[in-house]
Amino acid sequence: MLMPERVRSLKARLVTTMALLFLAGTVVMYLAARAYGLRAADLSYDRLLAGSALSIAETLSVDGGQVRVDIPYAALDMLSAAPEDKVFYRVYGPSAQTVTGYEDLPTIPLARSRGEGPSEVPAPRFFDATYRGDVVRFVVLGRQIAQPELRGWVWVQVGQTRQAREELAGELVLGALVPIAALTLLALTLAWFGVGRALRPLESLSQDLAGREPSDLRALKAPVPAEVQPLVTALNGFMRRLEGNVAGLRAFIGDAAHQIRTPLAALRAQAQLALDEDDPREMRRGLLKVERNASRLTRLVNQLLSDAMVMHRADVRRFEEFDLVDVIKRAMRDAVPMSGDVQVGFISSMARAPMRGDAVLLGEAIKNLIDNAIRHGTPEALGPDAEVEVALHEHNDLYALTVADRGPGIDIVNRERIFERFERGDTQSSGAGLGMAIVSRVVSSHGGTIELIDREGGGLIVRLCLKGTP
Repeated sequence: MLMPERVRSLKARLVTTMALLFLAGTVVMYLAARAYGLRAADLSYDRLLAGSALSIAETLSVDGGQVRVDIPYAALDMLSAAPEDKVFYRVYGPSAQTVTGYEDLPTIPLARSRGEGPSEVPAPRFFDATYRGDVVRFVVLGRQIAQPELRGWVWVQVGQTRQAREELAGELVLGALVPIAALTLLALTLAWFGVGRALRPLESLSQDLAGREPSDLRALKAPVPAEVQPLVTALNGFMRRLEGNVAGLRAFIGDAAHQIRTPLAALRAQAQLALDEDDPREMRRGLLKVERNASRLTRLVNQLLSDAMVMHRADVRRFEEFDLVDVIKRAMRDAVPMSGDVQVGFISSMARAPMRGDAVLLGEAIKNLIDNAIRHGTPEALGPDAEVEVALHEHNDLYALTVADRGPGIDIVNRERIFERFERGDTQSSGAGLGMAIVSRVVSSHGGTIELIDREGGGLIVRLCLKGTP
């Protein structure tokens, strides 16, 4: 036996989705906080770096056509706030000759990529570069010298590794993310309880349904959120349809029991009377009555089963394409053998009549119409002129199917109730009163109409109007 597929709860799904959203938001906020922390750390330490370079630049002088610089202790002491970082510096003149410091310090990337000289960037300029295996933050600023023996720009370049900056950025990020993480956990906790509270109406609905008796098909009236209302509406509609089906089934069982009980009792009584007879002729006469009542009971049972089948298929409505002409011919073959001396003919103005519907239901309805016409148009009642005529014509995408007989017809006052179950147009008729009810249900399920018309010269015409396939 196949085991039902295990499905996670709706609460877990919602909270998991929210957790993933929170996680994605936390990652985005981490990246934003990281970028902000690095920028803030650079701004803080860049001031110290620029101050150190400016202190060195203020000691620049020219002596004998040579640039002289006296590196003050305070210039490098400014960078002692990051004791674990390394500091590099360089001072070079207009001819790019190093005055003091590290000669191999990297140049400004932008100036190098454009083929520009540092003299074109007189303002302090910051950039990152890799030097001796470390990422170093550099500042370059210039001072213009206008002495008779020397003219041009002298450049001061100071660099510092980024360890202190990274630590400061990490502290800023941590300080920002700890409250964010705490708020995220709090939000998820609140979401867990909030989703559970929001889904509580579903639990009340399940408890309501679980506590009901199998026959309790009342509509659900518990207040539910707007998102759950379509589900409750669908459930109420389903239970309403189910209640209608159950009510129809109960009515059918009750009617069937009532209709069958009387013929069975009469059949048993006639059989007992026939068994009590000693005269063979009286016994034969009794057996003929038994056979006649058994035939009526058989027809009643067949019509009851046909009525049940029509009720079921009309509710299911499994419509398919078929040819109405073929359905009529099959129905005639099934019904005509019972006709005896009654003539049954078929007239159609078309070779094919395509339509969409339930061919079985329409065949059952047509058989009942032909059977009723045959039974009410018997030769014993009307002589050799008794006939049944089946005709099919088309007009404006509508099929007009008529079944006409030469019987006594139906009074105007009885034509409304003839379509009700167990109602007969003639109280003297031996029918079960189900044939026209079956026809009416079938026609209604196909969106058609049914009409009773007096036939010229005597008799009745039953006309069905059905929609064809364009």
